[in-house]
Amino acid sequence: MIIKGFCHPARSTDKFAASVMLLSEGRLQLSTAQGHQVMPLEVVSISEPLGRLPLRLAFPDGSQFIPDDSLLLECVLKARKRTWLHWVERYLPILASSLVLMGLLFALFFTHGIPWLASGIVKALPQSVPMQVGQHVMQTLDGKVLAPTELNIAQQALINQRFQTMVAQLPPMPVKPKLRFRQWHARPNALALSDGSIVVFDALVALAQTPEQLDSILLHELGHIQHQHVMKSIVRSALFTSLVAVLTGESAGLAESFNRAGVFYVMQGYSRKAELEADEFAVTSMLDLYGTTQPMQQMLQLFITPNGIDNELPEWINTHPALGTRVERLGE
Repeated sequence: MIIKGFCHPARSTDKFAASVMLLSEGRLQLSTAQGHQVMPLEVVSISEPLGRLPLRLAFPDGSQFIPDDSLLLECVLKARKRTWLHWVERYLPILASSLVLMGLLFALFFTHGIPWLASGIVKALPQSVPMQVGQHVMQTLDGKVLAPTELNIAQQALINQRFQTMVAQLPPMPVKPKLRFRQWHARPNALALSDGSIVVFDALVALAQTPEQLDSILLHELGHIQHQHVMKSIVRSALFTSLVAVLTGESAGLAESFNRAGVFYVMQGYSRKAELEADEFAVTSMLDLYGTTQPMQQMLQLFITPNGIDNELPEWINTHPALGTRVERLGE
């Protein structure tokens, strides 16, 4: 079979019509207006297929032949098998699918890979790290957000005694839990820090109608400590920040970002998964200690406004499960 194309002489930009033909015994014939050349195929250099670029045959004298139909020449010469990369390059759907797959893998790394990696890192951290982070976060909150408690010493002592008795009946914690009392202008709440501190706001104590109701919230915060949600959130944030730093080349302020992440996650709350894990811990503990979850249901109901509308954002745009949903889950 004759393959038509054009030929470039050695060290020249000129070109003229030419053709090649594969002969027997592994020989190649190059035909031009000047005549015919026959040479062994092994002395001919054949370019690697690359996308839609034409194939090139390079001859010992430096001249080159470029066919009109590269695929046909490939088939005739049988000199190169098209690699899978060459095949992919020629098919746009394959390229598009590959890009989509890469995007999905990248997203899975952030949604599953980083949390898995963060859990392993948190387990390997020395205890001094969560202690230092918790102390730093507490200092920041005291300096910018919280105010001293107005609960009297007797109230604090009574709540703390119940708390210590309750903790003694629970499984061992990664860090020793302790209570801190503060005021906050926002709604009743409690916060768990990485060093085992649970910050109880005066408004929460005032809202609880029974000691058991207050205990249910403290058990929920103990669930955050048991699962080390604060440190996992901070490490995830640090991993993400570090990855961005690697991609952008901006690595300044990583340590400060680590500390700021601690304050952010404590004040803004945890993910839905973390809240549900803390609820599950509280439910199991309430059943073990009191044989019922009714005080917890009652306490969550107290967070809901009198007209029955949740104080929090709608569930579909909020990181926390809606209070109403949590109450229904407890009822089930």
